[in-house]
Amino acid sequence: MRTGNISVDSVLAQAQAKLASSTQQATSTDKSADTEALGKISPVLAQVQERITAQAQTVTASLSALGSFKSGLADLGTAAKGLATLSASSTPEAIQSALTKLVTAYNATLKSSAAAGNDAGTSRTLRALDNAVDALDTPRGNLAKLGIGRQTDGALTLDSSALGKAVASGAAGVAASLSVFANSVSGASTEALADDGRLSNTLERLGNRSQALKDQQAAVLSTATRLSAVSSAGSSLSAMALAAYRNAG
Repeated sequence: MRTGNISVDSVLAQAQAKLASSTQQATSTDKSADTEALGKISPVLAQVQERITAQAQTVTASLSALGSFKSGLADLGTAAKGLATLSASSTPEAIQSALTKLVTAYNATLKSSAAAGNDAGTSRTLRALDNAVDALDTPRGNLAKLGIGRQTDGALTLDSSALGKAVASGAAGVAASLSVFANSVSGASTEALADDGRLSNTLERLGNRSQALKDQQAAVLSTATRLSAVSSAGSSLSAMALAAYRNAG
């Protein structure tokens, strides 16, 4: 692994080689050290640790963003399944509630996708969701009749008054249209959340990367601690030898 122009493995190898060549077998129970303390032991190790920490923070942020996107997709899938259960006998209140939940979850998913990045297959998922909305707008103008509007950023809005008029005019038709829409949205969510999908693969890769960085951090700190112990022991032995020489004279 490399951090900038510095090879972590190379630095650790050199430091550990120094330890191996030492006759001192000092150990330490201290498991942590801050950057300032590291700098006093080895400026190079301190620089390596800083860069590893920066990389770890980036990975953590990506994992958090993808986690939010995954959670949003799960909520969207749940809302879609609820909307798909509508029928001609559903009350206007039930239709209103189910569609409101889906619109809310849909918009939350769009928002979280911006931070998730395309590497997780977000573009494909967003296209599938957009296609589902397009299909619902057939014939053209059907969205507006159902009280659904689409903003320039793709987010949906809901006009309760327009939806109420549509239900009053024909609840069966509204329920059927929304059910097809819901099934399309649910399918897009299920595909994106599949264990072998890009989202799961990206999360796994980032998780492995996060663990590797933690291992690197632990290796740097462990090596620095051992170097510090060796240096301290060497200084003590030198002082003792000098004192013995002076006493012998």
